[in-house]
Amino acid sequence: MKNNILENLLENLSETLDRMVLLYNEIFLTAQKKQEYIISGDIDKLESTIYQERNQAETILLLEEKRRYLLRSINQTIGSNNNSIKLSVLIEQLREPYKSKFKEQFDTIVEIVIKVEGINKTNTTLTKHSLEYINNLIKYICTESLNDNTYQQTGKLKEPELNRILFEINA
Repeated sequence: MKNNILENLLENLSETLDRMVLLYNEIFLTAQKKQEYIISGDIDKLESTIYQERNQAETILLLEEKRRYLLRSINQTIGSNNNSIKLSVLIEQLREPYKSKFKEQFDTIVEIVIKVEGINKTNTTLTKHSLEYINNLIKYICTESLNDNTYQQTGKLKEPELNRILFEINA
């Protein structure tokens, strides 16, 4: 009976890891599309992609919770006292065919996550530079004096300065 329970838990974990691999691949493809839209400046498609990315992240969180639950259940079934078993530790304790299958799934997930982190870092840099460019452009067009105090240091009323402003930014 204990072997049947363990077998079912291992099968369930394998299916969960397969779903995670597929979803992480989708997240990677979404991040690539997001990069294209950041570069092209297509705000509508970028917004849609961000919404899609958010949904994928929520789904991966649910799968991650399920994976952790299954790992705890497997840990209890095999009689280990360690409540925070990692997948890599479990892989070392398993026999074939699960050992090689889980190792392959684990390696695939790690590889995809590294790719996603890389493209997200690039996307962050692109977005940061775009915002800096826009901010500098706004500052250039809408120059406003930083010395707009009403009073001088001596306490006397200061004469108003005439600033060259192409567009009013206080509207």
